[in-house]
Amino acid sequence: MLGGYALIAVAIGSYVEPVALAVTGMALVGLLALHEARQRLRQGIMQLKFNLSACSIELEQRGQPYFYGKYKVYATRWFAILKLIDKQKTRTLILNPDRCNSIQSYRQLRYALQQMEQADAA
Repeated sequence: MLGGYALIAVAIGSYVEPVALAVTGMALVGLLALHEARQRLRQGIMQLKFNLSACSIELEQRGQPYFYGKYKVYATRWFAILKLIDKQKTRTLILNPDRCNSIQSYRQLRYALQQMEQADAA
C-alpha cells in the first residue's frame, strides 16, 4: 500500500506543472500514507472465532472480545466481505489471503464461513 502512495507521489511530481502545486500534492499524499500506516498499526492483530453451535462470531482485537450473533457474508472468488451486525455497532471486514497467516488458514476461514452460513440457513 505504501508503494502505491509512493507511485502516486512520483506521478504527481512528474506530471503536475507548477512546482508549488506538485509539492503540495506530494505532501498531501505523504500525509495520507502516514495516516493510513498509523491507523493500521493502531488496529493491531484481529482474531475471528466461530461458534458453530450458537451461530455466532467472536472478533478479538487488542485483547477485547466482541460477539456478533448476526452477520452476512458476501463471497467472491478472490475475497470475502464479512459484515458483523450488533446492536451498537456494525463492522465490515474484507477478508483476503493477505490478512491471514497462510493460504491454508485463509481457506479454513472461508470454509468456516461457508459452514456457518449453511448452519444458519438450516
